Amino acid sequence: MVDISQPFVIDNAPSERFPVYTRANTGEVAGGVITPLRWTLNGGMVVESAWRRALEEFGAFDETEFRPDVLDIQGVFHGYIYINLSVQRVFGVRMPGASADLMDRTYLGDVTAPAYAAQPDDDRPECTDRILASVGRVMSERDRPDITSEDREEAARLRAARPDLTALGDRELLEHAQAVVKERYGSVLQKHLRMVYESSIVTGALDELAADLGDPTLAVRLTGGLGDIASAAPSQVLWDLSRLIVQSPPLTAEFERGVDGLDDRLRASTDSAMRRFVEWFDRFCYEFGSRSTDEWAPMPKTWESHHGVPLGMIDRLRLQDESKNPQLQSRRLRQDREALIGTLRTRHADDAALLARIESVLATTDLYMRAREQSKTNTVRVLHEARMPLFELARRFVERGLLARADDLNMLTVTELEDLLATPGRYTDRIAERREWIDRLDELEPPFIIDGEIPPVTEWPEKKAPAISMAAPGDVLEGIGACPGVAEGIARVIFDPVDAPDLEPGEILVAPVTDPGWTPIFTSAAAVVVNVGSPLSHAAIVSRELGMPCVLGVREATKRIANGTRITVDGTNGTVTVH
Repeated sequence: MVDISQPFVIDNAPSERFPVYTRANTGEVAGGVITPLRWTLNGGMVVESAWRRALEEFGAFDETEFRPDVLDIQGVFHGYIYINLSVQRVFGVRMPGASADLMDRTYLGDVTAPAYAAQPDDDRPECTDRILASVGRVMSERDRPDITSEDREEAARLRAARPDLTALGDRELLEHAQAVVKERYGSVLQKHLRMVYESSIVTGALDELAADLGDPTLAVRLTGGLGDIASAAPSQVLWDLSRLIVQSPPLTAEFERGVDGLDDRLRASTDSAMRRFVEWFDRFCYEFGSRSTDEWAPMPKTWESHHGVPLGMIDRLRLQDESKNPQLQSRRLRQDREALIGTLRTRHADDAALLARIESVLATTDLYMRAREQSKTNTVRVLHEARMPLFELARRFVERGLLARADDLNMLTVTELEDLLATPGRYTDRIAERREWIDRLDELEPPFIIDGEIPPVTEWPEKKAPAISMAAPGDVLEGIGACPGVAEGIARVIFDPVDAPDLEPGEILVAPVTDPGWTPIFTSAAAVVVNVGSPLSHAAIVSRELGMPCVLGVREATKRIANGTRITVDGTNGTVTVH
């Protein structure tokens, strides 16, 4: 029996300088326990170092304010990732127009946190001046070629240069994965993290403009229909693949037989329509195969490594009529947005200063909504080139009987994996122990806030208790309106896109997280409701491109809304009404 009261293998001690941590905003990155491979390959100090450099470039901190080679911005306690709220509070103190309290509200909502205790060097005028310079730069920028072209092309070149992994030796596979992380991943991740802060300036300016114009819904309505959103692009390609099925009776018959074994059946067929489908599908996997529902993990179910996931999505899309074509939806939203902008320009034509402000905010919004999504796509695509060698290595180990299953590789640190190459079979018992350890920790609900001292894990409640009260007819659940519009339908609670075949046309998707790996199945739904997220969540941005009424941040939605419940989703006002 594993003693889970001991620190997990990747745990660290809380910071004394920045003692308050929270689980807020970590659900999209890691809802459960972090594996040793993830934290030691592409997490931990890799992320910490990139984050520190991003904060320094933005102007909010100097890297010397953090301890060398020790985590400060993040924390891992009994395997769960935390974000350092104290660091974010200091950021708020130094950010013009913000405060520690504002950061609490941003990250925690209505959850109460320990009172902010100011430190002598929290308020640093030189940092405030640097942040102001960043604000001025962001609001004046009209192009980000470093992200939209340079990094994008570099990620594409890295994919094109992928070696024949089957021809590499075991150690060469691991070394290739490590080299991608060390030489490529850190730099694009740093840029993406900085982009998160930069894009928050833009959304803040848009919210402020909408408030001044007396219509808070403008912020959401003006961020839809932008076009050229990187994380929305797969949805259109998947739709086009679904139309091949609709046009082919043999393809339709194969999909009717079910997704299990479908990939093998299609590849074994000599039918021209099936061969064409496989050719298109392989091009799709080449271009978008890095996507998954756990995009920061080293061995998730990516679309390239687990074909059943995108095939399941296509299976749902083939049942939709042409009115659900993402291209049509995007065109309609683009026309709505252009009409709204035209109205604003006409209404305020006599106020030159206000009109100039409107034009500036719109231009910056156009740029940064696209650039932020492209930045995430670039980063994930680079990381994927470190994943694929690991999949090949795991396949070999399973084939040789050294691992019981491919994802056993996740149970080892990079150092242990290096040792495993030299001493096969040595870690069999340790892998089993770690898996049991993770499974037991995954049953527990980590404290939402930690203030300097980690409560004993033996006192953490189980995730299944206490029971969450189900929403009753007439209840109105509140969240964040991410895409305007209203839709009524039957709720379908789905925890993994693998279960996409359960989603029927016209149903409302209720999901736990917002991640690009989910967004293609949005097209199969009438609307989307998500437990967590913000207006800058990737699914929020994509839903606005697809015209899907979407409400994010509905706490415990997947527990409170039962399958089969009829609900109305109001994406403009951010509410979900139970019927």
